[in-house]
Formats: sequence, C-alpha cells, structure tokens
Amino acid sequence: MLAAGLHLFARHGCEAVNSNRIARRAGLGIGTFYSHFTDKYALLREIQLRTLAGLQSARTKAVADAGPDPREQVRRAIAAAVRFAQLHPAAYRVTFGRERLAAKPRGPVVSESSRPTAVTLRALQQAGRLPAELDVDLAARAYLAMEVGTLLWWLEDPRRANADGLVDTLGRMHPVEMSR
Repeated sequence: MLAAGLHLFARHGCEAVNSNRIARRAGLGIGTFYSHFTDKYALLREIQLRTLAGLQSARTKAVADAGPDPREQVRRAIAAAVRFAQLHPAAYRVTFGRERLAAKPRGPVVSESSRPTAVTLRALQQAGRLPAELDVDLAARAYLAMEVGTLLWWLEDPRRANADGLVDTLGRMHPVEMSR
C-alpha cells in the first residue's frame, strides 16, 4: 500500500486520489486498506514520516563519517541529502513538495528540523568563528528552506545541474561557510 500510495500521490496529488484507488493499485481490497490506515491522509503521513526518517538517517551517518570539521560535516550532510533525493525522488517530492500540507488536518506538517544546523552554528558562534549578531536559528531555518526548495527544483529536471555541482553550490551557500 505504501508503494501504491506513493506512486499515486506523486503522480496525481493527494486530493485526486482516494483509498479505493490506492487499494486497487496495491491489488488489495478496500477493507484491507482500512485495516491498516484510517484514511488516505494517514497513509500519506506514514509515507512522509518514513521518508523523513530515511533522510535523517542518511544525514546522521554522513556527519558521523565526516570527522570533527564542521565544514566537512556540512558537505557530507548535503551530499547525503542530494543522494537521498536522487534515489527517492517521488518520496522526496511527496514529503517536501506540494503534498507536504495535505496531511496537515491529521497532525503537524512533516518537515526536517533545522535544529541540528542551529546547534552547529551556535557552537561556532560561541567559539568566535561566526558573528555574534547572527541569528543562528533563523540562519539554519533559512538554509534548510533554500536547500529543500533547490532539491525540489532539481528533481523536476535533474539535467538542470549535476549532483556534484549541486552539492558544491549548496555547500558554498551554507551558513557554516561564514565561519572564520
């Protein structure tokens, strides 16, 4: 059902899809759908939560493998996000694109937290490597919004940029690059 729902949501949008259509695509009866999910929004939320968990896991592993240099951690986290989006374009679009708000009536909007970036920036700021007047929470949130928007733009037509160029450009635009 997850694969069927993802396919249909990515192709037609949440509002154009119903639980009967998802069940048929999965080769199941409608009763089976409802034994697992209360409605299509619950299925959408599950897809989004799994996608977010996969992305966070990829970033966490990349940062752990990077060593102590914040710039290298950022570069690897960005590369992990680009790779994840490249490998799972439909899931990324459904989770962070136009379908992002579709499940909102059933709970909070699923989004990646800017907290890890803010923590890194705050540590650099406390070490005197970032300007004291920088609002690290705002910088982290602004960067993440820009990264997500750029990846969604790229997924529309991956010929617009190669993955390495995307990682390099996003890395240059990350607030950690302001560190001295």
